[in-house]
Amino acid sequence: MINTLNGMHSSSFKAGMFLLETLTAGMYNDPLSIYREYIQNAVDSLDLHKDIQDSDALRVEIYLDPHEQSVTIRDGGVGIPGSIAESILSSIGSSNKTGTDARGFRGIGRLGGIAFSDKAIFRTKASCDNFESIQEWNCKKLRQLLSDSKKKSLSLNEVFQEVTKYERINSKKTGDSYFEVKLEGVSSFRNLILDIARVREYLSQVAPVPFNPQVFSYHKEIDSYLGNNLRRYGRYNIILNGDTVFKPYQDKVRLTKKGYDLIDKVECFDIKIDDNSIAYCWLGNRRELSGGITKGDHSSGIRVRIGNILLGDAHLLDRCFREARFNSYCIGEIHIECPDLIPNSRRDDFVDNETKTLFFNAVERRIGLPLSKEIRHRSRLVSSTEKYKDKQCGDRGCSSIISKNTEPINQCVVQDPKNDQLINILKIECKDCHKIRDILSRIST
Repeated sequence: MINTLNGMHSSSFKAGMFLLETLTAGMYNDPLSIYREYIQNAVDSLDLHKDIQDSDALRVEIYLDPHEQSVTIRDGGVGIPGSIAESILSSIGSSNKTGTDARGFRGIGRLGGIAFSDKAIFRTKASCDNFESIQEWNCKKLRQLLSDSKKKSLSLNEVFQEVTKYERINSKKTGDSYFEVKLEGVSSFRNLILDIARVREYLSQVAPVPFNPQVFSYHKEIDSYLGNNLRRYGRYNIILNGDTVFKPYQDKVRLTKKGYDLIDKVECFDIKIDDNSIAYCWLGNRRELSGGITKGDHSSGIRVRIGNILLGDAHLLDRCFREARFNSYCIGEIHIECPDLIPNSRRDDFVDNETKTLFFNAVERRIGLPLSKEIRHRSRLVSSTEKYKDKQCGDRGCSSIISKNTEPINQCVVQDPKNDQLINILKIECKDCHKIRDILSRIST
């Protein structure tokens, strides 16, 4: 409401303290999301550090101490100059990244850890300063204020003044720059934030980390394609308790029905709307494509990434397939290169607009429908093969296949142009049978 009495303009707008609760505890369904927020800010800062030439220096170090219940996240980016540090650290919902290529742009990511700790300490230094700037949040007191009915009339600014303090201290090092987040007294549902294995699993899927060249043969091909087409395809060294984190992709994938399948090759291509490329993709070509990839493999489902950071989860594109489960048969990534495809505040989907609809429609046409058709085709091949395979196999089973079902099998192969797939299935299912060569020779004739 705006009052215009006597020509004076005054606003009755007031931001209450519960807005802060919404921007902290209310923002993150998954406690592990705070790592994404801090890493997002860290790599944006590293991108601005023009002096970094060595790729090894593009690193973010994370240290979890379950015993002390603390988390430390530190990057060697540009830091925040002391002249504006207090203003930047004290701003909420405001960011100088808006309108840039930066991954974070809403000015709320820094608040993520406040909901899960008793104290949050932010330290930063720019190379031009001989001191570091420190802001400390008393998160325990903040929770007490939010739960105190007598304090419910406090404004956001009044709460901020009560629970934070800012100071500068001299730095012994000159010329270096950094930003560090330290959370103390950390607690969360099932202690997820301090579970090193779960955090590593989360970071491997979400963070902008590199492929592991030791287990994924196609890393150079993919990196080259994406690097040549994306404005910012950054890969950063995320170090968790001393160990480098890699993406979970491997040449071999574990299946839900037990067993494994192999990635034969990768296909790289773009997604277009009205002849304009809006995303660049890679898909792994599975040799058998029979059965979904187990969740424990952490690579199932085609993932969507912006700035090489995951958007949503492995199920974001389920709606693009004839059956949602078919997405779990697939392995690959779609990297967005379109300013109109904007992550929402929780980064679990896009902001609703026309481009979002066009994007999902394009993915369905280019990827979802063709792969759904291929998965169903492979499934029918397996079913037809099972009709002629005795469950016990052995001499009796093979004899039965040879003597009674040779003609039907040959008919099936002649009718189906993809007889190589049928032969591969027989090789897998009957690999322990000494008469498999006889069976295959009859099929080939």
